[in-house]
Amino acid sequence: MSHEQPLREFTPTHHALLFAWLARSVVRREGEVRGEAIVRRGVRRYGEQRGQRMALRARADGYPLDMNVYRAYGEWRAPEGSTRAEVVRELPDPVQHVHDCPWHRAWQDEGLMSYGRFYCLEVDHALARGFSADITLGVNSIKSGGDDCCEFVYHGADLEVTVQPKRQTVMPWEYHLGHLYKTMGQVLVEEMGEEGAAAAREAMADFAAAYGQAAAEIVAANAVADFDRLPEGQV
Repeated sequence: MSHEQPLREFTPTHHALLFAWLARSVVRREGEVRGEAIVRRGVRRYGEQRGQRMALRARADGYPLDMNVYRAYGEWRAPEGSTRAEVVRELPDPVQHVHDCPWHRAWQDEGLMSYGRFYCLEVDHALARGFSADITLGVNSIKSGGDDCCEFVYHGADLEVTVQPKRQTVMPWEYHLGHLYKTMGQVLVEEMGEEGAAAAREAMADFAAAYGQAAAEIVAANAVADFDRLPEGQV
């Protein structure tokens, strides 16, 4: 794979492939069973940190930590037209089917679905758990695992309720890439020692080979942040 070209902006595709390269590097070193367990632990920590930041913003804005607020305070937005989803039931709890998304397409295009699926197995539950122990997000199927779509059940949500965040919630993709690389790297080192650090370096080398050294340096620069806290200016 070689996608190297002048970098205009980061997208979900960069995020998807960086994750898959990290997962692949771990599985090659640790084997399928232990490698999957390590990667999924990293995704859980990553998702919980994102959920906790969502909760910090919501509390600061005076909102309760319920499902309506959770849906409004997400930290990313996919580019317009890049995701195909529909609400198939509104009551008693909304059910959404996601038929296509940039992560699935990226993994499919590059033959990395067996690694990318680890992300989908954990991230949404981790986000909700990090946001509040009092909300329940159902994840009944995942497309990266071979299902026809991803099915989400937003228990307790009311689609007629509109929640308007009072501050910036959506973060740029270079922030998300930095967060992914730092948190996954920390877990890899905890679990694998120097081999974990080498796995992270290998994944970043794959990223640089695809997108250029300048792109890799931007990710590394963003990875120095404290992702357990809100970014400076949002506190």
